[in-house]
Amino acid sequence: MMLRRKFRLVALIGLAACLLAAVPALYLLYSGLLVERVRLAGGLVDSARAVMSDYERAAVDGDLIRTEAKARAQTALRGLAGGPFQLVLFPDGTLPPGWPGEGRSIAASGLFEPWGWMVAVSANTADLRHDFTAEAAAFFLFLVVLLAAAWPLSAFVSDQLVGPLEDLAARMGRMTRGEIAKPVPGQERGDEFGIMARALEHFRRNAATILDRDERLSGIMNNVGEAIVVVSEAGVVEEHNPAAERLFGRGGAALAGQVFSGLFTTADQGRVLEALVAQRGGDGDGVPADSAGQRPATRMEALGIDADGHPGQRREVSLAVTRLEVQGRRSFICVLADMTDRLRHERELLRLATRDRLTGLPNRALVGSLVDAAVERSRRSGRRLALLCLDLSRFKLITDTLGHEAGDILLQEVAHRIQGAVRSSDTVGRIGTDDFAILLDEVMDGDEAAQVAGRILAAFETPVALLGTEHYVRPSLGIALYPEHADTGADLLRAADTALYAAKRQGGRRTAFFQRAMADQARRHLALDRDLRAALVRRQFQLHYQPKVSLLDHSLQGFEALLRWDKPEHGMVPPGDFIPVAEETGFIVPLGDWVLDEACRQQRQWLDAGADPLPVAVNISPRHLRQRTAAEFLAMLDRHGLPHGLIELEITEGAVMQDMDHALEVLEVLKAAGVRVAVDDFGTGHSSLSYLKRLPVTTLKIDRSFINGIPHGREDAGIVSTIIAMADMLGLEVVAEGVERPEQAHFLRHHNCLMVQGWLTGRPVPAAQAEALLADRTRQRA
Repeated sequence: MMLRRKFRLVALIGLAACLLAAVPALYLLYSGLLVERVRLAGGLVDSARAVMSDYERAAVDGDLIRTEAKARAQTALRGLAGGPFQLVLFPDGTLPPGWPGEGRSIAASGLFEPWGWMVAVSANTADLRHDFTAEAAAFFLFLVVLLAAAWPLSAFVSDQLVGPLEDLAARMGRMTRGEIAKPVPGQERGDEFGIMARALEHFRRNAATILDRDERLSGIMNNVGEAIVVVSEAGVVEEHNPAAERLFGRGGAALAGQVFSGLFTTADQGRVLEALVAQRGGDGDGVPADSAGQRPATRMEALGIDADGHPGQRREVSLAVTRLEVQGRRSFICVLADMTDRLRHERELLRLATRDRLTGLPNRALVGSLVDAAVERSRRSGRRLALLCLDLSRFKLITDTLGHEAGDILLQEVAHRIQGAVRSSDTVGRIGTDDFAILLDEVMDGDEAAQVAGRILAAFETPVALLGTEHYVRPSLGIALYPEHADTGADLLRAADTALYAAKRQGGRRTAFFQRAMADQARRHLALDRDLRAALVRRQFQLHYQPKVSLLDHSLQGFEALLRWDKPEHGMVPPGDFIPVAEETGFIVPLGDWVLDEACRQQRQWLDAGADPLPVAVNISPRHLRQRTAAEFLAMLDRHGLPHGLIELEITEGAVMQDMDHALEVLEVLKAAGVRVAVDDFGTGHSSLSYLKRLPVTTLKIDRSFINGIPHGREDAGIVSTIIAMADMLGLEVVAEGVERPEQAHFLRHHNCLMVQGWLTGRPVPAAQAEALLADRTRQRA
């Protein structure tokens, strides 16, 4: 009931405070009215003097006689007074004694000097006092009535507000005493008390659920197959289930109060203590928590216990330790499972799964584990280790010619020779078909690893006997060091494999050390190759067309199709960033097919739209030229019904020199079929008349590196003029690339090179803009 009395007392005090605060407020209101009336009286005096000033000015100007001006002024001034205000003129300039008279407490006056008149204004305040008294009386009457009604009103409000709170408080008290069977009353209310009642009912149901769950968990713990032990923060057994008694072979009385780590074998007691300490760590120890804020369990396997207290009956168990905090009291939940039989089977399976059946060496999985372990040892000891990867050249050739039996004999002999060239403490494993790994534990430096690699290569200087024949093996070796080249075992294996790839590119019987640039380049090329293949599927490539223009009349003579890659969230990728990777990975072949097909399709579309037929040049990479026949190139043109003369294939000098016979065969057929063939970037490769006269080409394109130097560079000007003269001698067309300045165009026109392309005459544009250029040319010709 104390809360109700306090509520009523607060209501009465609040009303009394309002009454006391009203008195000064009313006084300030009345004072403000008086001040305003005084201000108005002064304003009337100023207005009267202003009126007399106007008439005086009229008299001075001769518009009125002064007598008439004074008469008019008196008439005008009588109109200013009104209401509570009275305006009086005193022509003698003085106020009479006793003015303004009884009942007029507000007065103001002012002398108009030109006429000597005194203007006086007075006001009665009786109306203010009367109105103010009536308003104050009504306000105080309202407060008295409100004060009289406050007590029963506060009693009603307290009953409506405090009563339900008292009921809820009483209900909560009974719930704390364990009385949770009955529902909480008042849930049907629609106000805040109903919300509180429903929330309390929710808590009541949760409490009932928790009690029921506690009983269920107790039943589960007593019947579960795994041993569950509750260990105090001091490491002593507090509680356990019957499965724990069976696992440890001790009764409940013998198990309770025992030091938990003492239940395990001496060799494993330290590991058990580590598990408990790991869970004992604080929240800032760096151990991440799960989504619920709990620390992950610390797990260990293959812990030994002496069942029944007899060492001869050793069992192996797994242990999972989880920290438990209840009301600030910390303990540990330890779950144990007998895994003796399972570990026995797993060890046998592991032996079978981690050894190469042919050579008996560790396989790739075991080598990875051994490398990880060696890295960890080196990290603790601060010593270096080296990993060598070895690959055999021409192994597939041997199996293809002599059969797999010869390949098996070769692999066994290779394993034997490698093991004979390294120390007994080193590890040799087979990690691929003809790939081996050599783990050199504790090497001084890279020179020592290189010496071992040299001994391995020397072991293969004598031939290997295979089915009555002798064969020389030419292995390549890649070397990676820890910690110089990698931080983890997996990274070390990748680094050695990357170095092996570099050694193989140098030729057989080579060794190569890993370099950071190798890995960075390999990762970039792998990611870029993946993105390139996805870009072709997702239609991210497009062709832009750079005009070829005649210097005679500046007319459009054709286009060169240039590949562009519009990569989402990146923008246009420069061709120099992805073309070399596509060439190296072989993706340049399908990409080149797409470029040629898209150029033919666009040409067909322009022809169907009525545009003038103009040739479009398409660049063909060296690998693309090597892997496609003339028939395949012609099939792409014929697929779109395109006249062969409207496509010009641009090849580099290097593309021809890589496989001269195949290039000549393809190009001769294409030229005979009417396809134009241009030598791109002429002058930067193996330029010579001896091979140029053999090539079935129609056009030479002068490289932009020479055009940049003309006309001021003597050497560049000489080279360009020589190429133009040579092309004229051989009857070939000449196109100058990269023309950007008028003086370059003037030099070329002077030396009879009339076909140019570059930013001076037109930048590469999308197909729609190229079509507009074609349309303009068609209209001009019409």
